[in-house]
Amino acid sequence: MKRISKISQARETRRSHLHRARLQRRHRRLDRIKRRVQRRREKLAIKANRSPTGRRVVLPDVLSLIASSEMRDKLVGTLGKIRRYVVDPHVRTVTLCFDGVEALHPCGTLLFVAEIERLLADSAGRSKLRCTYPTNHVVEQLFQHIGLLQKLGLQPRIEKIEAENVIVWLYEVGDEDNLDSIVGSLPELLISSGNKALRVAVTSGMTEAVANSSEHAYIHRRKDGTNISVPHRWWIFARREEDDISVCICDLGIGIPRSLRRTFPEEVASFFYNKPGKKKDDHRMIELALTVGRSRTGKSYRGQGLKDILKVVKEQGVGLLKIYSNKGVYIFDGKSGHVTSRSEASNIMGTLVQWRIPLAAFNS
Repeated sequence: MKRISKISQARETRRSHLHRARLQRRHRRLDRIKRRVQRRREKLAIKANRSPTGRRVVLPDVLSLIASSEMRDKLVGTLGKIRRYVVDPHVRTVTLCFDGVEALHPCGTLLFVAEIERLLADSAGRSKLRCTYPTNHVVEQLFQHIGLLQKLGLQPRIEKIEAENVIVWLYEVGDEDNLDSIVGSLPELLISSGNKALRVAVTSGMTEAVANSSEHAYIHRRKDGTNISVPHRWWIFARREEDDISVCICDLGIGIPRSLRRTFPEEVASFFYNKPGKKKDDHRMIELALTVGRSRTGKSYRGQGLKDILKVVKEQGVGLLKIYSNKGVYIFDGKSGHVTSRSEASNIMGTLVQWRIPLAAFNS
């Protein structure tokens, strides 16, 4: 009986081994099939990408840098996608879908418009970029008001721009290092108001931001995956509406953090030496920029613009100053004295300075 039991056990073991071997062969065969299918899919994808094709990019419903980190990431991600499609030789057209855009915040809108105009300055961008008409009437009025729809190949279809939150906006773009070309268009309170300290601080801040485009922002490559070379350009939104004056200036250079590391290495080293444990995050570099107070040119009257605005906003207890540069965000509320300083995950690859000051403060 023992011999029979051993024989049965051996047969069972052999059957088990054979079963496992069959399962292994089956798994290997399935793996080979999967690999063949995957290779086939990859070949089809490569073939499809080689043929000229069009791409559609759906814009976020809100163009904003400040509403939330999620909205900022969506906007920055969308801009990155547009840049990749424009430089991709296998993409024939890039259509910007404005259908779902419902709200335009000055900071996000100016960044978006600046990026698109930068791409349009290149031959590849001019030949590829298209757009659809916005479904939101106010959004269409603003894009028509600043000439964006026309630059993207659409004819204006609104006879008269009359939305109150559109007609108040001044939009300018320039390549020069001064504001002479647009002084006549600026809100009157910015160039002739009773509060001289505030007026000088705001106008000098604007001059500094514009001059920065020539002296600091474009001293090195932007590293955005494109080989686009455009003039040292700046973009500006300004408006007088209800109880406030708002100004927003943007450049698409290397940003304050990269600029400081290259132009003021000693100040950067000293700043972080006195703050052990602090990382060299982008928002820390913006904080440092507000204390440096001198220009790469060495001229004594330069490099004070942002410091002057911050100083006056602090001393007079009015207004709001926002600075976005690469991943860094710095916000100072003049009324409460509260400072918000942080670094985000997404990189706007440039610098945007925005401030809002009550009208009453200009006449105080």
